[in-house]
Amino acid sequence: MAWLARHAPRSAELLGGPASAADLAEAQEAVGAELPGDLVHWWRRADGTTRPGRGRDLYLIPRFYPCSIQQALRSRRIWWQVWHDDTIERGWLAEEDFLGAQAGPAGSKAGMWLPGFLPIAGGVGGETLFVDLRTGPLHGCVREFDKVFTDLEPRWAGIADMLAEVADALENHTPLDGLRPHVPQDGVLYWDRGIQ
Repeated sequence: MAWLARHAPRSAELLGGPASAADLAEAQEAVGAELPGDLVHWWRRADGTTRPGRGRDLYLIPRFYPCSIQQALRSRRIWWQVWHDDTIERGWLAEEDFLGAQAGPAGSKAGMWLPGFLPIAGGVGGETLFVDLRTGPLHGCVREFDKVFTDLEPRWAGIADMLAEVADALENHTPLDGLRPHVPQDGVLYWDRGIQ
């Protein structure tokens, strides 16, 4: 946040203020599990972005903008409706499929959206970064959900690791996902493949 304030002030302006205690409690109640401490800390610092999905100026992580708690809960409900309600109605999956995958350890492949998945960042192509709240050593790991390939392997052990890698890329101008941070004179953070 300090780097954004110094180097990309227009992007810094788009970060939301601290999440309310009521929103944090609503998220915890919705998922039925304790939220990872690093996720709570992040939302207490910045509750997502004020303009989700409306331009490149709010991508804190390459290809992804941070979700507010309310955006995360809305996205979670939509994914659940598509993957649970619709697939059961069409006979493609059964309730037992979801129960079995939900019982697996955090970080394991589910092949579907689960109640133990909580979005933390949205992407322009419908991709979602989420924390896997299932039990196990990787509880709280950050993964990507893609509407075609479903849940991908864990990318980070948790929010703190994700933010540390983002901060390192910003402060040291190193690549993240093959893209380097770039701030032209308009004060907006971009991630660019060609900028050295």
